[in-house]
Amino acid sequence: MNYSTNFFIAKFGNKEHLEQLQNGNIFFNAIQAYRNDGTDYRGDSMEGKIPINPTKIKILDREGKDIFETVPYPDTVIQSLLGDENLMMFCAAAITIEILDNVKDNKWHFKNEFKSAIQNFGEHVLLLWSIELLEHIESVTDLSGQRIGYDSGPILYRNLNDFDNTEEYRKTGSWLDRYFVKGLPYKDQNEWRVIIDGEREPLKANCGNGFLLQTFPFKYSMLMRTTELLNGEIEMGN
Repeated sequence: MNYSTNFFIAKFGNKEHLEQLQNGNIFFNAIQAYRNDGTDYRGDSMEGKIPINPTKIKILDREGKDIFETVPYPDTVIQSLLGDENLMMFCAAAITIEILDNVKDNKWHFKNEFKSAIQNFGEHVLLLWSIELLEHIESVTDLSGQRIGYDSGPILYRNLNDFDNTEEYRKTGSWLDRYFVKGLPYKDQNEWRVIIDGEREPLKANCGNGFLLQTFPFKYSMLMRTTELLNGEIEMGN
């Protein structure tokens, strides 16, 4: 995959788990884990699902007549892909201008909205370069020897009740595009994610319901307490 930008990503969580990641053990969670998560910050039952305008659907009876000419439309219609519950994802926050406020000259602080949005994700945070993470994924194979295919990118946030701009679901034309869209309530998390699969056959869970990709330690990384990062100051060069 061709990538031309490099930025810090922040993975929040348990210190022990982040130390394992820092040593090159990248854990990917199955999408079903996020759909089943009951929290309002990590859980999202709409992961990878597309709401459809109910008034635009048709169901024909045996005589070829649309049944909605005589019965009311349903309140909601959701399009989803069958059997995608084991799709493996790595999620982090992108440290980009969208979540920063310019304090003075080239000094920046995190916006309060971002602080509030990620405060429950963990007491520690690991900072990595996005390109180095992708290079790690490209460099290894799974236990069967097959190379890992992936797609990555920032999340597009949109009003899921607005049916006028459904083309916003398209990012690259890939069938994975739907997994890079979330509802507006999550926008302050500024999420960036990687989705992986096998190049020859689907990856199977090897660590609980998720997938652990064993690579090598990251050359550039920084582990710290979440409060230390969020209350600190970022200096950007000209």
